[in-house]
Amino acid sequence: MTKQGGRLLRAALAAFLIAQLACGGMLSGRSGDAGTTGSARPAPHFRPGFNLFSPAQDVEIGRQSAAEIAQQVPLLKDEAIVAYVRNLGARLAAKAPGEEFPYQFNVIATREINAFALPGGFIFVNAGTIASAKNEGELAGVVAHEIAHVALRHGTNQASKAYLAKAGLGVLGAIAGSSEDSKLGDIVESIGGAGANMLFLKFGRTAERQADLEGARMMADAGYDPRDMAGFFKTLEAQGGQRGPEFLSDHPDPGNRVASINEILPSLQLKSQPVRNSQEFQQAKARLTGASLTKSDEPERIGPGDPNDMKPSTRPPAPDAGYKQYQSSDGSFAFQFPQNWDGLSAGQDETNLIFAPKGAYGERESAVYVTHGIFVGTLPASSNDLASASEAFIRQQLEVNPDFRLQRSPQRISLNNRTAFATVVAGPSPVTGVVEVDVIYTTATSDGRLFYLITIAPEDEYQSYQPTFERIIGSLQLK
Repeated sequence: MTKQGGRLLRAALAAFLIAQLACGGMLSGRSGDAGTTGSARPAPHFRPGFNLFSPAQDVEIGRQSAAEIAQQVPLLKDEAIVAYVRNLGARLAAKAPGEEFPYQFNVIATREINAFALPGGFIFVNAGTIASAKNEGELAGVVAHEIAHVALRHGTNQASKAYLAKAGLGVLGAIAGSSEDSKLGDIVESIGGAGANMLFLKFGRTAERQADLEGARMMADAGYDPRDMAGFFKTLEAQGGQRGPEFLSDHPDPGNRVASINEILPSLQLKSQPVRNSQEFQQAKARLTGASLTKSDEPERIGPGDPNDMKPSTRPPAPDAGYKQYQSSDGSFAFQFPQNWDGLSAGQDETNLIFAPKGAYGERESAVYVTHGIFVGTLPASSNDLASASEAFIRQQLEVNPDFRLQRSPQRISLNNRTAFATVVAGPSPVTGVVEVDVIYTTATSDGRLFYLITIAPEDEYQSYQPTFERIIGSLQLK
């Protein structure tokens, strides 16, 4: 090559670098992406930006950095949880664009909510992230986000820009005329040695936006709902305070990331029944957190009972022969319930109350469950017509419990001398694993709200609980 050719090469490289630094990567449609849902706009896809490293060097740098980090942090030794995270990561990594990096996933044993990705596919997820995710979809959103950072080579792109800022554009000619091993192998040391790891762990808003949107596409392709990624960000924002989750400080908001994810949904191939949760996720989270309510999650108590007793049991104590009275604070309803049952609020007020024996209620996936007992409460009616409002409420219950099925359609009955409906649904309990039978009673309050009372018991125990449920229903007083 002549000297003039070398000058042209340096000029071309400089022009390319300036363009890449200005746009931070290019957004384009993915050729071959099928199945947009209601929009002709293609699914998001970003190309990696300017980079002085080869993909093979990404892997080697990431391997060295991962080894250093493994010596500095406590890695989780629970094989079941680690295996679950690795299987989840592999499912998502199979949908990653670009280079086929040897993705590896590890879990750090810390309560901090965070995750990070090193070049070449080395990804670490904090145990606190698993514990704080409400379902597998939210955890998948975090992992997909980190995989996107790797696939788009954000770490070495950032290191490349830092090196050029320090060495100047004149170094491009020297790099172009030398072998990779003789020159690029020294770049990391020249920009700070081990301290250069920080370049791989914190990204700017442009990189964060790309990881959000590319990660959302990967989620959809892997069968998840990208809205769960947005849901995890909402969960983090709700935990703000003086010192918000570490994830938010390491992953700056590129500008209403929830709205950005929702905006691209029409361009994605969403499954009709996306994966939202799994038994494996529930087991992993339970191993980290346990199944009982923590003190910070304790609902408002309205009767006796210790929240530390909220552990699932397939056979709680039988209902006591003695009864006590409960009356709502607004006086709209009252009833009697067994003396050995606890009463508590599953919300901020009396719109969702639980009455059940110890061992028959608790919290799982941020939702309060009951295996034996009742739910009772009021809520705004969705319609002035009681039949329509009752049907809407039944549909809502089936959506919350997707494994349950309607066993008996709403039947008109009399409840405390007023028109009411009784509906039977049944399905496998997520706690006991046996079939659970729920009878849902609905009627209207004097001020137009929908009153509901749901009796709950396993199918093989329902007959023994039926006298108790009949006593409760018979004692019901509505204002």
